[in-house]
Amino acid sequence: MIDNWLYAPERMSWVTKPKTATKKCVFCGIVKGSHKDLVLHRTKDFMVIMNLYPYNTGHIQILPKEHVTSIEKLTDRQLAEMFILVKRCVKLLKKVLRPVGFNMGINQGGTVSGASIDHLHFHIVPRFRTDFGFFEMVSHSKALPERVQDTYRRLKKEISILE
Repeated sequence: MIDNWLYAPERMSWVTKPKTATKKCVFCGIVKGSHKDLVLHRTKDFMVIMNLYPYNTGHIQILPKEHVTSIEKLTDRQLAEMFILVKRCVKLLKKVLRPVGFNMGINQGGTVSGASIDHLHFHIVPRFRTDFGFFEMVSHSKALPERVQDTYRRLKKEISILE
């Protein structure tokens, strides 16, 4: 089990920020223009973004632009669009990062689903042969080989795959 993460020092401001009753949705903020350097791609109804606090290099998310909390609230057309984006994102990640597999899943339900954000989102986490080894076992820490912004630039060069 990973107890510590060596990468993501900017996370401290997020986890120590006082929580208020009028908590704003970070994803809605991204839709409106914050964290522009995380947005890989936009469609009519969805965005593909880099995860600022990744589980692994290349961890991306697909989220509806509208604040939707449940998959049942998507239209059939939107659901199809989301899964077409999933397919294209896998293709993009395979081309640029060459992972050997993926972990994928949908978060809905806010904190009860393990998410701190109550805005439907789909995670795609690339997996590599050596992404868990001696260092992680001994130190209970995760070291990522590349900064999120560097991965973003590499993926952005091949972004036509998502269109």
